[in-house]
Parts: sequence; structure tokens; C-alpha cells
Amino acid sequence: MPDLSSVRHPAPSNEAQKAPAPVAVAARVEGEPLRATIQIRKIDPWSTLKISLVIAVSLFFVWMVAVGLLYAVLDGMGVWDRLNSAFTEIVNEDGGGGLVSAGQVFGYAAVIGILNVVLFTALTTIGSFIYNLSSDLVGGVEVTLADRD
Repeated sequence: MPDLSSVRHPAPSNEAQKAPAPVAVAARVEGEPLRATIQIRKIDPWSTLKISLVIAVSLFFVWMVAVGLLYAVLDGMGVWDRLNSAFTEIVNEDGGGGLVSAGQVFGYAAVIGILNVVLFTALTTIGSFIYNLSSDLVGGVEVTLADRD
């Protein structure tokens, strides 16, 4: 590695040493929380897509766990056995296929969950585009930020 200890940087000029012009800040009364009002003028659609996709996928897993728990509770109560036996009596079917199985329930739940992921992600991204267009017309959402009391 080269020895860079002998390298000298040029001294800053007088103009660079001057303090920058102070930013206008509202006078603050001691003990009163500081407040700032801003407008949200634009929401980036790409960041909206990424965060909504992460949220939608995590909600997909929550959905699948909820379906699994509900299926297990109803199976423990014997609902599926009674439903399947009533179906076979009505249809006079000798096969033991039944009306409801765990594979069918989780298969349909997965399809519904994937559709929800796609729709949630698409709608939030389209919503950010619509927000950007409408905020150009009427201004953004005004938000007031403040110190905690």
C-alpha cells in the first residue's frame, strides 16, 4: 500500500471558510414542541411496488396459516367427516373421494392468496400513479411533524 501521509490538501479559500447563510427557522419558545408542516407531493411508484409486494407476500403467509388453523379446528370437530359422509349418501358414490379434502382447501386458498398478492401490489402501484397525477393538480397531502409532547 502506498504511503499517503505526505499528501497535503490545499487550504480552503476564504469564501469556502465563510459560514453558510442561516436557514430561516421559526422562533421557538422554551418548552413548546417544534412543529413543521410539509406536503407530500410525489410518491415513487417503484418504491410503492416494492413495499406493497413485501407486505402482500407476508399477508399471504398469514392467510395460509389462518386457513390451516381453521381447517384443523373444523377437522378436529369432525365437520369435514360429516360433510363428506352426507355428500356420499346423497350421491350414492362408493368411492371414498369425498367432497372436501385438505389438498383442495389449501389449493384453493393458495390460488386466492396469490390473486390477492397480485391485485394488492398492482392496485397500490396504480394508486401511487393516481396520487401523483392528482397532487400535481391540487397539491399534495399536508402533514404536520412535531416533537413529542
